[in-house]
Amino acid sequence: MKIKRGLIVLVSACFLCTSLAGTAQASKWGDILGSVLGGGSSSGSSSSHATIRLLGKIVDTDNVPLQGISVVFESDKGGSWSTHTDARGNYRLNLPGDTNGYLTISGKEWRTARFNYYTGTFAERICNYNMHHDYITGKVIDRYENPMQWVKLTFEQNGGTNGVVTVYTDENGNYKATIPDDADYWVVVSQDGYKTIRTTDYLVGGRTRNYTMYEE
Repeated sequence: MKIKRGLIVLVSACFLCTSLAGTAQASKWGDILGSVLGGGSSSGSSSSHATIRLLGKIVDTDNVPLQGISVVFESDKGGSWSTHTDARGNYRLNLPGDTNGYLTISGKEWRTARFNYYTGTFAERICNYNMHHDYITGKVIDRYENPMQWVKLTFEQNGGTNGVVTVYTDENGNYKATIPDDADYWVVVSQDGYKTIRTTDYLVGGRTRNYTMYEE
């Protein structure tokens, strides 16, 4: 008697799935029936890759791990996911799979990186990155190699789109200038009583530029 009732339930369920063929409800009832009979649910591509793990390590130009670096993914479809690197420079993000967007890596006094990123359909992806500073440093000396204080240095990006950056040397002749981009700049180094230096240079954050001044 129990066997007959079981067959009746099975036949009824199959009839219900057949009558709903071609609709989303048919798929849903098919999954339910598979669960009742002990099978797994249907595996469409959207559910197989609903979430992926993005892993990576952020280091500086000397491969020293960087802590506290922000990693943000912004989907073209809307929404954003973010995290920060740990003491070993590692980070981990759970992201929607098969999605285009932008990945932004940033930190205080580090050059921000922003680029197109596709999350893919694999369960795990790796994205490592080397960062460099967003400022340049250097020293200004006279012809006798003595450090010069209060020397004015002006950096203007070619085209002037990002304005002008002006700094002065300290008592040891050192300076530090944060530049908006790694690009070509007009550089002017000046102080009363000395010949003004005017030059163009391609400047990259994290690098050093020294200057020597001569009396007029």
